[in-house]
Amino acid sequence: MTERLFETNPYIREFEARVLKCTEKDGRYFTELDRTAFFPEGGGQPGDRGFVGEAVVKDTHETDGCILHETDRPLKEGQKVCGILDWHFRYSNMQNHGGEHIVSGLIHQKYGYDNVGFHMGSEEITIDINGELTWEQVMAVEEEANRAVLENVPIQTTIPTAEALRTLNYRSKKALEGDVRIVEIPGYDRCACCGTHVLRAGEIHLIKILWMQNYKGGVRIGMLSGIRALKDYGNKHDNVTKISHLLSAKTGEVYDAVERLQKENADLKYQMIQIKKEMLAMKAAAFPVTGEAVCAVEGDMKGNELRDYANLLAKRAKRVLVLSGGDGSWRYVLTDAEKKAKDFGFEMQTLYQGKGGGSPLMVQGTLSGDAEEIRSWFENHL
Repeated sequence: MTERLFETNPYIREFEARVLKCTEKDGRYFTELDRTAFFPEGGGQPGDRGFVGEAVVKDTHETDGCILHETDRPLKEGQKVCGILDWHFRYSNMQNHGGEHIVSGLIHQKYGYDNVGFHMGSEEITIDINGELTWEQVMAVEEEANRAVLENVPIQTTIPTAEALRTLNYRSKKALEGDVRIVEIPGYDRCACCGTHVLRAGEIHLIKILWMQNYKGGVRIGMLSGIRALKDYGNKHDNVTKISHLLSAKTGEVYDAVERLQKENADLKYQMIQIKKEMLAMKAAAFPVTGEAVCAVEGDMKGNELRDYANLLAKRAKRVLVLSGGDGSWRYVLTDAEKKAKDFGFEMQTLYQGKGGGSPLMVQGTLSGDAEEIRSWFENHL
């Protein structure tokens, strides 16, 4: 069995070990050591990475009680190696795991809800709570959680005796047997946990809840702690500062400035739509109608313009065809006051490789062919 150095001292960054076994599967190498400080993925915390000898450790996980280091190359059985952790990655995970304990413990204390899911992702940490909370309640939890950071409360790890464990009140997602590792943050949380944590809450620096959404009858909360929370704040502050410059507004007034800009854009969009309608009406009024059937060939009309234009022309002619596009590829709308639009549309689509559908009064779709040929067929096909 591999000696688990991370359980007794999570601050070990380098260690000496001997290779017990190295196996290959599908071009991937998995190395077992007689001792390791690499934490294997579990309990929502990702596996550690770093180096073992000359090999890069891409990930660490546990299978059937064996800790496997996924390396980029094989290592020789019996070889003595030096293991070096990616300490920045590990320490960030320790901070975030500690922050999650404090938040989950407070929610359990204050509202009686349990953390039923926990995941440390590359972008943020998520916790799933099996009860509904308001944003105001979650913000109150965040404030109290950061009080634990300011008070620099200890984060203690113990393995109680079976007798002591029976009388101990602690959080756990499932029933546990044998040695149970308990992580306790006095006044804030007591939980069964296999992960790595900082020794005191002050090392977490900052706990920030980012968002909350309804999830499976409860809520899912996104959060960050420690170095990652500080970086997240820095990135968002930079973005708000840049936006404030673009809007010529103070950083604290960016929301109001964006809201005003949205209203102005909505007003301008409405005005533009009205102007387009007026121009389309003028265009239809000026179109030369000399018979019962008219065909208009236009450039690329947007949105509902094609249909609206056909309806305007239909006030002046019994049958209307509007083509929109170019280079032999057309979108079309066909109207017929005598309710023969589907019949004409089917015949036209057969002749000009088209498709579409609609009602006896109007059909629309696509056609392929020369515009003047289509126009001539339509206007003379009574």
